[in-house]
Amino acid sequence: MTNIETNRLRREIISEKAELRKIALAEVKNLSPNEALPILINCLESKNNDVLADISKTLLSYKDEALPYLVRALSSDRWHVRQGASYALGKLGANSLNKLMAMVPQNEEDVDYWMVQTLSHMGSEAVQYLVKVFKHPNQKIRIAAIRAAQNIKDPRMVTALLPMLDEPAWPVRKAAYDSLEEIYECNEQAVADALDSSSDEARFWIIKLLAIKPTPDMVPKFAHIVETSPIESKVEAIKALAMIETPEAHRLLVSYLAHKSWVIRKTAADSIWVQGLGASDELISAAKDQNVDARYWSVKLLGQSQEPKVFEEIIKCLQDTQSSVRSASCQALGNLGDKRALAPLMEMLNDESEEVRTAAVIALGQIGDRDSELANMPSIPTHLSKANTITCSHCGKSVEKDFTFCPFCLEQLKPSTCRTCGKQLESGWKGCPFCGTKI
Repeated sequence: MTNIETNRLRREIISEKAELRKIALAEVKNLSPNEALPILINCLESKNNDVLADISKTLLSYKDEALPYLVRALSSDRWHVRQGASYALGKLGANSLNKLMAMVPQNEEDVDYWMVQTLSHMGSEAVQYLVKVFKHPNQKIRIAAIRAAQNIKDPRMVTALLPMLDEPAWPVRKAAYDSLEEIYECNEQAVADALDSSSDEARFWIIKLLAIKPTPDMVPKFAHIVETSPIESKVEAIKALAMIETPEAHRLLVSYLAHKSWVIRKTAADSIWVQGLGASDELISAAKDQNVDARYWSVKLLGQSQEPKVFEEIIKCLQDTQSSVRSASCQALGNLGDKRALAPLMEMLNDESEEVRTAAVIALGQIGDRDSELANMPSIPTHLSKANTITCSHCGKSVEKDFTFCPFCLEQLKPSTCRTCGKQLESGWKGCPFCGTKI
């Protein structure tokens, strides 16, 4: 065959016209394997998937005769030829696997990389070969092998990937997790068993896997992790508990609202919200807990629940000894939007804590925004008579005459006095210069 005829065949084989390809491939089959196979291999550089599929199908008809040509193509200086050869080899199936592995050149990194891609499409028969590449000295090839493993849903592959979660290199660990995320369901027991014997680093990733579809029997294990593991694993274990909607899991999450670590408390609060069990009895009880942190976080969550039944409990928390809880109570009432909270919130505008006063003003604004009728009402609740009000010189709205600050603009209405000695104080003072009381 002349060069002109060969070039014509190549052009027609990679043509986007299916009928033209079909005729050209039929013509190639009439050639001897030594003539036909080099032509087909050169055509693997096509970027058209339909073309590659037709060429691969033709190559398959040559069976083992095509193997040497395809293996050599893995070392081609053209990237698309290497990719196409890998694609075609993957279509040969497990029956040709042993012969294929015997032909692969040793210690050629580019060949190793493309063989990894090939093996990932050969099913369970390729597990033992692909796992060997997990220890390849070139990290790029190791990661390629680990990521390719997600295409083989075989229990042995899950077992082989789990130790990779303990590798020193983060990219290797991440690649192992990504692959396990796709196939762990074919050997969930191996993942669960690994939780007990894994290192702290591997445990972090295993918890994330188990959290995808956690089961109630995992609750004690997650609880143990929260008590004994590093903070990263604690956080993941709490998030996993949020996916288990059982009374036991919920009680644990509520108990973590009193944890000594702020990170644990915040994660538990977020997880309770994700769990979506609303104003549970456990959460309402926590609002009365001796631990101030438990009271603070439970009140915030109760306010977010939007359940009317918690109104009375939150009102009681306005009298808490801790300003943080009183502030959280104001915020919770604002979230509930119940007009019954207007009077209690107005009283909180005289609280000794600036944080509480500010929270009360914001809450009043929230309730006002939710009540369309409030826009047409006086600036203060109707239960306050005109004899007990004054006009703010800063914003012009009517406020209770006993207020020190305007609830609408937060400007000072009148000079404040020391609550201890009764002396007049000026704006901006941090304490009383007469008796030393902090403001």
